[in-house]
Amino acid sequence: MIRRFNPVGVPGPFNTYSHGVEVTPPTRLLFGAGQAGVDSDGAVAAGIEAQSRLVWQHIASILAEADMEITDIVQLNMLLVDREDRAGASRVRSEFLGDHRPASTLMVVSGLANPDWLIEVDFIAAKDSSTGPA
Repeated sequence: MIRRFNPVGVPGPFNTYSHGVEVTPPTRLLFGAGQAGVDSDGAVAAGIEAQSRLVWQHIASILAEADMEITDIVQLNMLLVDREDRAGASRVRSEFLGDHRPASTLMVVSGLANPDWLIEVDFIAAKDSSTGPA
C-alpha cells in the first residue's frame, strides 16, 4: 500500500511532489540510479529540455523493464547544475509525471560526473508485489 501525505500547516508543495510517501508491505522496491541526458550512443543532448526528456525516457524504460510505470515512483531526487534550468526541467518532468506526486527533492549543485550534464535524476519506485515479478 502506498499513501501520500501533504498535511495542513506544512507549506507547499511548491511543485509536482508530495511531502511524504509511505510504502507498506507487501511491496517491491526498485532503486533507480541517477540518469543523465545521454543517448544510447553516449552523446549528451543539447540543452536542458532535451537532456531532461532523455532522463525521463531512461527512467520510463527502467521502470518498464521492472514491470512498473512512472506512477510507481515514490521518491525522486533531481539535480541541476544551473538554477536557470529549473523551468525547462520542470516542464519536461510535468509532462512525464502528469498528476502523479512522488516525494521529491530538487538540488542545484556545482557539477555532475560529466561537465556536459545539466541534469541527473535518481528515484525509488514501489509496487504491490502481487502485481509483478518477484
